Amino acid sequence: MKIALPLLSLLFSTATLAQTADGDMIAGLTALKKENPEAAESAFNKVVLEEPGNAKAWYYRAVSRLVQGDHTGALSDLDHLIAMEPADVHALLRRAEVFTATNAKAEAKSDLHKVVGLNANGPAAEHALFELGRMAMEENDLPTALRHYDRLVNIAGYNAMAWCDRGIVRSALRDDDRAIADLEKAIEIDPTLDQAYAQLAIVLFRQDRRQEGCYALQQAHDLGDRSVEELMLLHCDR
Repeated sequence: MKIALPLLSLLFSTATLAQTADGDMIAGLTALKKENPEAAESAFNKVVLEEPGNAKAWYYRAVSRLVQGDHTGALSDLDHLIAMEPADVHALLRRAEVFTATNAKAEAKSDLHKVVGLNANGPAAEHALFELGRMAMEENDLPTALRHYDRLVNIAGYNAMAWCDRGIVRSALRDDDRAIADLEKAIEIDPTLDQAYAQLAIVLFRQDRRQEGCYALQQAHDLGDRSVEELMLLHCDR
């Protein structure tokens, strides 16, 4: 019986630590939900100390640091987490976000490509492809952007923004008929997508289809897009 006492004491101590870590984890998640990242970080600090192998604690501490603008701290946590869990797509997406925020575009793209490689489809792959397409558009690399959006539409045909973004790229490439088809598909899926109407109008005006273009602008305006008012004055008020 005397020999068993230290073991019982150790088991009790371990169970107590686990309960404490669970409580701190809940406290941290609650603080994040209440938009109090400082309190969240403090709670996750305790979990990381008590359970250094707790991947979720490292992830959410990175999130709480990222919300506070602490890119260095967030990157340190995500680097540690990805070293533990190289296939954690959520950590890779967050690290890509940090890299983007710090203008480390090559590193961001690398992580996004890893996500797509790990998940051929699903929300993580969709998010990564959206970001890769957006980055290619910012760099005016239209062929690369089109490849990303082609793949995105293939795995997320239900996503109106995927069709809209590909339509925008095709419009920029002056592939007007296909651009119109993509933008009309986006509107079919989501009739409230004002951006698709506005982009559709631009292509229609380029094809001298003024009446249809003005109708599309009016739809965008009715949905709350005030940025089209100048185009309406230019093309439609005469």
